[in-house]
Formats: sequence, C-alpha cells, structure tokens
Amino acid sequence: MKGKILNELLEQSYQAEKQFIAGLSDEERQAESSFEIWAAKDILSHVVHWKNYHAENLLGSLAGHPPAHIEDGEQANAQVYSQYRDQPWTEIEALMDRSYGQMKKALNALGDEELERSDFFSWQNERPLWRIMVGNIYTHPIIHLSEWQIKKGNPARAAEMYQEMTALLSGLDESPERQGTIRYNNACSFALLGEKELALRELDQALALNPALKEWSQQDSDLESIREEAGFRRWLLNSI
Repeated sequence: MKGKILNELLEQSYQAEKQFIAGLSDEERQAESSFEIWAAKDILSHVVHWKNYHAENLLGSLAGHPPAHIEDGEQANAQVYSQYRDQPWTEIEALMDRSYGQMKKALNALGDEELERSDFFSWQNERPLWRIMVGNIYTHPIIHLSEWQIKKGNPARAAEMYQEMTALLSGLDESPERQGTIRYNNACSFALLGEKELALRELDQALALNPALKEWSQQDSDLESIREEAGFRRWLLNSI
C-alpha cells in the first residue's frame, strides 16, 4: 500500500517539475544567480539532484554497497549549486528524467516490509524508510516549487500546491505528528491566500498535534500574514 502511494507521489512531483519548466520565460531560464539567491535552474537542479542521490543510495544499499551519508547539509547544498550552476538546461532536464527513473526503479525494488523498516539506514532515528522517502520524492520538490510561485507573486498557486500536498499525504500516516504537519501545511496555504481566520484555526490544531513545529512557525515566511494577528500573538505568549 505504501509503495503504491509513493509511486503516485513520485508521478505528481515529476509532473510538477515539468510544469515548472514549461511555465518559465526565456528571461527566467537565463537568469543569473548566487548561492544566496537561486534562479529557476538552481531550484530545479537542487531538488532533482537530491532525488537522484537518494534513489541511487537506495539502489546501492539494496545491492549490498555501503550507503553514503551527508554530514553537513549546508556545505553539500553549496556544492550542488556550484556543480550545476553553469550546466545547460538540457543537462538539468536530463537529470530530472534520470532522478524520476531511478526513484521509480528503487520503489519497484522495495516491498512494503522494507518500506516500514526503521534500520535500513543508520541515521533514520526510528523513522520508517517510507517517511524519509516521502521528503525526497515529493514534499522537498513541492515546497521549493511552491516557494518559486510566491517569489513570482503567485501566492494563490502556492496555496493550491500546499492543499494538493496535504490531500495526497493525509492517508499515509494517522499519527498526531504527521497529522499535525498536514494541518500546518494547510495553515500555510490559508495564510498565503489571506484567509487569516482559517490559517489561525489550522495552525492551532497543527501545533496541538505536533508541538515540534512551534519554533519553526515563528520564522516561517508562509505565515507572515498572520504573525501580528491577536490569535498568533496569544499563542506565542502562552507558549513561552
């Protein structure tokens, strides 16, 4: 069951990546960038690199090879940025297709029993393998692509992407932690749409289910529109 859902999420993120490319203007495709301010090509190369990296790590582990592990994520992201910054779009699109194919191959090689394992990699921290894969397959790409829509002045499209994400993820895990994360994403989408009351209601439920999100909510730019609202300030005061 988990494998079927993960395959569906992989397909959704792949289609979102292709739509992202199709919606770019010539100016956006050719834009200059820096590690601090990414252009469209940097965003796409980042998400598809890590999807491909994770897929090949899974396939290598299944073949009996020692898995790779990143110790310094910021340094690794800087290296990825430098690696692809001057690559042509054709190379980035080829990597996008390869990451999709490799992840599909990995999913087909993993059974439901293996997807539930919490010791497939030594750094899982008791999380089942499928939960780690969801991030690389789907949530990581969608969050970056939705942030691009906000940057372009399309918060409504970003909110739609959040809503689609929460709907697709809701059936994967009924735990309070996961359901809180889903409600949190709903809060972000409503805040981006300017629906402050709904955003505050979802955020309240999200943080009750998953208190670990409290610290991030205080700096999350998606919640900027509600940060000065009485409900948010009252929650912040009570949480100190």
